[in-house]
Amino acid sequence: MVRLLFMVLAMLLTPLVAMAQSCGTIDLIDALSPAERARLDALVAPHAFPVGNLWRADKGASTVVIAGTLHVPDARLDGLAKRIDPFLRDADVLILEATSEDEAGLAAMAASKPDLFFITEGPTLIDLLSPEDWTKAEEQLSALGIPAFVAAQFQPWYLNLTLAIPPCALALVKTGAKGLDRQLESVALDVGVPIQSLDNVETVIRIFADAPFEDQMDGLRLTLNTTDDSNANTSTLIEAYFDGRTREGWEFGRIMVDRAGIENGQALFDEVNTSLLIDRNADWEPMIHEMVDGKNAVIAVGAAHLSGESGVLRALERAGYSLAPL
Repeated sequence: MVRLLFMVLAMLLTPLVAMAQSCGTIDLIDALSPAERARLDALVAPHAFPVGNLWRADKGASTVVIAGTLHVPDARLDGLAKRIDPFLRDADVLILEATSEDEAGLAAMAASKPDLFFITEGPTLIDLLSPEDWTKAEEQLSALGIPAFVAAQFQPWYLNLTLAIPPCALALVKTGAKGLDRQLESVALDVGVPIQSLDNVETVIRIFADAPFEDQMDGLRLTLNTTDDSNANTSTLIEAYFDGRTREGWEFGRIMVDRAGIENGQALFDEVNTSLLIDRNADWEPMIHEMVDGKNAVIAVGAAHLSGESGVLRALERAGYSLAPL
């Protein structure tokens, strides 16, 4: 369940983890029991704008195109990028969660603040985990091609996020394939459209890194002892995205929590939902209002940020924009 939560975050919320396409087309949502399907429908129903990845917002002479992104290279993104391209070339600004320059700053951050990412003193994860759990970590790291002796010095949250990347998702990383946000950024750079970012990368990292160490360890142990088909989980989220079922893809995580029968699992999901989605949306809203005011703009943020009362689409409505699916 923790692996699924981190995977959802990595794919739909923040482009800090590169992933790739070749994870098949299995959609676990199709195989939900009638009771689970009813629960999922009930979870999705209260949220505004639960369906759709591409929207247009108009206010006077200002037009804003909003794209929910998937930070995963996939050939199907090319068509979506082409639909956005004419709006982007005519835009006054492209607004992203984080630019490639912001992401490049992660390396500098790891060098200047290594304690955020690595255990810099004291026992490593080899000592902190049981022999059984470390063996499981070694097996999963081997599938990712990561030396276990290196990962032993990862902070627990960082190893947890690393293990959220399914092996099937690594194939295209080395090819230079890009997710939608990076494709749009490349066009903006080519045609001279200014780019602004909504997130401070360190702030996002600290949502994970500032959690109490023992809480991080508990989450890591849970991940290591959760048996799931991460490839299928990945393809489920991808298929939900391309069907425009963005809120469903997010709320599917709650169904997996129910299946796992984990004590306080829903509370954990709520905590992640609040810190990574609702609170960030609230921080973004005044920034978005200012960035788009009186301008033609393209906003490209993780698809999970679009829906709901705190979502980007509601934020634009509150700013006086009328919205329609594009």
